[in-house]
Amino acid sequence: MDGRSLRYAHRREELLEAATEHVLEHGLTGLSLRRIAVSAGVSHATLEHHFTSRDRLIAEIVDRVLAVTFADPEVSRGDADPLRAIWASATGERGRRYVRLFLAITGQSMHQEPVFADAVARSVRTRVELIAVALEEEGRSRSVALAVATLILGVMRGLLADLLLTGDEERITAAFDVFATGVTRGTDGAGRRRQPERRSDSALPPMAS
Repeated sequence: MDGRSLRYAHRREELLEAATEHVLEHGLTGLSLRRIAVSAGVSHATLEHHFTSRDRLIAEIVDRVLAVTFADPEVSRGDADPLRAIWASATGERGRRYVRLFLAITGQSMHQEPVFADAVARSVRTRVELIAVALEEEGRSRSVALAVATLILGVMRGLLADLLLTGDEERITAAFDVFATGVTRGTDGAGRRRQPERRSDSALPPMAS
């Protein structure tokens, strides 16, 4: 990559960050390239040059919002408990701003513009795949990894929505702890699948008569 391309890529990233910040601050109402350009302090033509269209920019904003909300497993892979690390990030002060916007985008995608629906669907599939790959590396089969990754994303999305709507932090944190324990219970300390313990007949509950 030559120097000009590097400057182009750097500038594009700055503009995407500014556009995302604009949407975080002002929401989705009346979203347009012109409004984002004014907020970012650049011309409308500059945004068009870097992103070609409003739809393309929206798609990239959605992907960034979801990436921050449900951080890549790579970010937390060195953590002893990556699922709880992602939850802590999503429920922190910065994370909640992104969660709120992601939920707003999700709602908009169900009722209005197809561009939101396409961007959300594509980004969700990307996040599921990233989580599934991390689970496969822990020893889960492909089918189980995809199912668990889908469960993780769906449950966390629901709990985060509950948290923002009700503010019942203690109840929701307790629910997440139960969920996270269930997800991780099937692995040993090295992330390998535990073999189920054999139970003796005496350990079985009595049969109902």
